[in-house]
Amino acid sequence: MVIQKGDYIKLSYTGKLENGTVFDTTDANVAREFGVYNEQASYGPETVVVGKGFVVSGLDEDLIGKEVGYHGTLTVPPEKGFGLRRIDQIETIPVKKFKEPIRPGMRVNVGGRTGTVENIAGGRARINFNSPLAGETLTYEYTIEAQIEERDEKIAAILRMFSGKDMDHKVKEDKVKVEVPKDFAFNQRWLLAKGAIASELMELEGIEKVVFQETYEKEEKKEAFEPVEAPAAGEEKGEEKKE
Repeated sequence: MVIQKGDYIKLSYTGKLENGTVFDTTDANVAREFGVYNEQASYGPETVVVGKGFVVSGLDEDLIGKEVGYHGTLTVPPEKGFGLRRIDQIETIPVKKFKEPIRPGMRVNVGGRTGTVENIAGGRARINFNSPLAGETLTYEYTIEAQIEERDEKIAAILRMFSGKDMDHKVKEDKVKVEVPKDFAFNQRWLLAKGAIASELMELEGIEKVVFQETYEKEEKKEAFEPVEAPAAGEEKGEEKKE
């Protein structure tokens, strides 16, 4: 079956720069080989909704018209990758504006934008808000592993894409109820992700209502026992030691 815009697929890929540096991969072995392995990352085929911006536009466009099992290599120019390097995305900001000490090379957040500190001089910091890969020509080697057809699998995939883990959920007609793990309660990433999840489910799957349910149960108190001194050798429990 030919892949079309809006299809859900499982995609394996490795992205490299022109000098051969691997900047992204779904293959743990490749990550280890090129020294970019991250123990916190999840490896394996990624779920992608074709034509919806889940990958760079050059790769997104190339997926359309292919079939499951396709394996190939693609060169992506900067304008269809992470964009051209723009001078207007480089700003000078007083160091005193930052709450924490900064240094060259550090990634910082300014007004909701993430940038890289290029240098610091005279109490002012030069911040580059371009993507670290802006201006780079990319090469992707990729394989379309499978296509997801079932609605429940698609919903599960969206939950996993934005939360980073499998989440228990129930689907009833046009309503989805999601069980939120306890450890997400104070997760800043989750506070942003759940809005995106609801939006994507409504747009892509026609869901009318999304409910995020958090469940807390009272833990039973364990009965405390006082330590009992073990009887001395030759003594029976309950007997006094003979002189």
